[in-house]
Amino acid sequence: MRYCKIRAFAIGLSVLLLSGLVKTAGAANPVVHISPRPLWISALKPYDQRPPARSIENGYFLMLFERQMDVDRAADYHHFIREIVSEAGIQNGSQISVSFDPAYERLDFHEIVVWRDNKPQNRLNPADFKVMADEQDFSKFIYQGSYSANYIIPDIRKGDRIEYSYTITGRNPVFGGRFCQDLYIQGGQVIAHQYLSLQASASRKLYVKNFNKVPNPVITTANGAKHYVWESFQVPAADDLGNSPGWYDTYANIQVSEYDNWAQVINWALAVNPVSSALHGELAQRVAKLKAEAGNDKEKYFRLAVKMVQDEVRYMGIEIGEYSHRANQPERVFNQRYGDCKDKALLLVSILRANNIQADMVLVNTSLQDKVERLLPTTDAFNHAVAVATVNGKQVWVDATMSYQRGKGTDLYFPKYGKGLQLKPGNTGLVDIPVTKLGKITSREKYTVTKVSDKVRLDVTSTYTLDEADDIRSRLASNGLYTTEKNYLKYYAKIYPKIEKRDSLIVKDDEERNELTTIESYLIPDFFTRDTTVVGKFTAGFYANSIDEQLPTITNQTKNPVTLNYPYDIDYTIEVVLPSGWGIADRQYDVKRDAYHFNSDYTAKGNSLLLHYQFSFLKDFIPVDQLEQARQDISLLRDSKLSYSFSYTPGAGNYDTAGIKLHPNVWMIALALITLVICVGLAIWIYHIETPGIVFAHGASFVAIGGWLILVLIGLFITPFIVANTFITGDYFSMSAWNLYTDTGRSSAIRALIVWETIGYTLIFCLAVFCLVLFLNKRDILPKTITVYLGFIVVFNLVDYLLSLRLHSDTVNYTTGYAMVRSIIAAAIWIPYFRRSERVHETFIVPHPPYNFSYEKPGPPAE
Repeated sequence: MRYCKIRAFAIGLSVLLLSGLVKTAGAANPVVHISPRPLWISALKPYDQRPPARSIENGYFLMLFERQMDVDRAADYHHFIREIVSEAGIQNGSQISVSFDPAYERLDFHEIVVWRDNKPQNRLNPADFKVMADEQDFSKFIYQGSYSANYIIPDIRKGDRIEYSYTITGRNPVFGGRFCQDLYIQGGQVIAHQYLSLQASASRKLYVKNFNKVPNPVITTANGAKHYVWESFQVPAADDLGNSPGWYDTYANIQVSEYDNWAQVINWALAVNPVSSALHGELAQRVAKLKAEAGNDKEKYFRLAVKMVQDEVRYMGIEIGEYSHRANQPERVFNQRYGDCKDKALLLVSILRANNIQADMVLVNTSLQDKVERLLPTTDAFNHAVAVATVNGKQVWVDATMSYQRGKGTDLYFPKYGKGLQLKPGNTGLVDIPVTKLGKITSREKYTVTKVSDKVRLDVTSTYTLDEADDIRSRLASNGLYTTEKNYLKYYAKIYPKIEKRDSLIVKDDEERNELTTIESYLIPDFFTRDTTVVGKFTAGFYANSIDEQLPTITNQTKNPVTLNYPYDIDYTIEVVLPSGWGIADRQYDVKRDAYHFNSDYTAKGNSLLLHYQFSFLKDFIPVDQLEQARQDISLLRDSKLSYSFSYTPGAGNYDTAGIKLHPNVWMIALALITLVICVGLAIWIYHIETPGIVFAHGASFVAIGGWLILVLIGLFITPFIVANTFITGDYFSMSAWNLYTDTGRSSAIRALIVWETIGYTLIFCLAVFCLVLFLNKRDILPKTITVYLGFIVVFNLVDYLLSLRLHSDTVNYTTGYAMVRSIIAAAIWIPYFRRSERVHETFIVPHPPYNFSYEKPGPPAE
């Protein structure tokens, strides 16, 4: 069914294709006619300014894109001038393709001229046209009946200008002569001169709405006709939408409609698709059978009717001519056992009404969803038909094109279509469609390790509920058990190339609860990787691929909303069973935003390590103002939160995981101890260096510790504790941290960072303690020593930040960058203070050794 306008536009290898609401079968011969340009079109002023060379793509550009429409004549005139600027343009721009429907449309070509060296060459030859059936949507089970007139222009060279024009006359009679159209004035590449005009008799009341900064038209009236003109120059190509939601459209376009309100659209649709008051033939017999089976149970009858239409009548659209919008009679659809969305919706509504269940067809837009309310009332606003019924006082929405929906009563999943046009007499506008209860995926992978040399057993149990169960059930019915089993094996073979099937796939389907469970069993040879640095040590790792596959790609260049695979909700657990057991500390992480929620929880119970993940999309897109936060979250998830690795030493029972320090890094411990010993020795030596001989004037100039110095004293006191806590809670002395990112090529970066931070934090610890001792003893060398201390912290944090950049981790970069800025600010404040403050100079005056100096008070001056 093609109720919806196509909200996209492209100017590519072929010129602008006809807006495909009207399609055909073989009602008329697909013939290309040759005729002069129509007399009703307006003449254009010439324009010859080329667009900038850097904006030209595919080797050619449109010097002119002209479209003139006469509503009363049902005529649509197109005129193009395409200029070839490179050899690539010869390949990409030398073909003409125009789509039309011979059932009610006539295609007239007026000219095909190749301008070479400003001299025209007539290339219009009817015999060179190849008219072929389109059927671009046949793979989607939609037969349209449209044709394309294709012309491959011979002998095209660089610098040629291809000029051609044609008119398509006729409109689909299903619309009853009312005009609705979407007109695009921007495409996928630059247009030097764009001209769009629309003319209609003044008696026609046309409503016009602009989208995406379309300039207002120039409107004139002459000879009883109203004329709208949109003209622009050097029209840039529209931005690439990437993975944006279907409702997000950046192309400049105009909507034109002849409808005053939605009530008129409803009345049109009711006239085109009336609900049968009585059923006949085989369908009537089947309805009688459904009534007998359900008895007086309306819910049971409803479920039986839904199941019959969804599962027994396959989806296939023969959308020819008026049947692009007109549904086939329910008896015919049932007898042939196929139909498109409007056929199946009308069939279901008719069956439900046959047992006094109120039901109506509803038109929806699966791309625009609730954004359809932005449009003017129009027959073009919808691309799908569904049904709504009232069963025992409860409103239930049904998409009859879905299949294998199970459950009981009125508990039925319905997609998030947002708003719809309910075809019910008396309705005057769009109605809100409620969000139904969503399904969930619960998956558990259990890896059982007996010995390193043995194959590891992998058991996978996945449970699907509601819509997720419907989806898997439909896939199983389509692919079959054997193919599904092979696909599941291929999925794990990407991770474990030598994996083997241990047992056949088991499927348990509880249709009444609408819960489906699959059970898989495999054997994995060579599960562990031998560590080349430590004899007898093996490593293994996991990655939550099922979650990663759902995460969108967001770059710094992404400037549009990003679509999400909503609804999606998974509870995913990886269990690893080791014979020696685990002794790890629990670890959690949680992030919740407007559009998504992720939670991870790592725990150990006996011999089992449990990696538990929960992830769900809460909305169907990420808005532009939340893209940067989402990019950072996704980067963090992929960098560290979805991965987990551990090492295993058989017999010794030594193993570690990220964040768990069961297997010590003796080299880092030794490095820290050596640094500590050197620092202590240097501190003792420096402390005992004699101060040059001076008189220590006790009392007269001595000032006690106070003022701002109290803050410095507190900072020196707590710094050793902070450093000690950093060593305890960090992974500096754990082999798990040393081996982190081994499989990603970033192990050298993490190791350099660990070495530097181990040395640096040890030096900071020692310097802080040494400064604290000097401070409490009011030593005269304290100002110089604390300057060195503050300066080293700046150098340490700067190097730390530069090393962290190599890890490409936003969290690490932010943390180290913040520490660097904070240390620079602290040094900028305190170093000048200790160099210039009188209180500092009068407080820290005690020399070494104190007994070598005079403590005499100064006497009176000599006479």
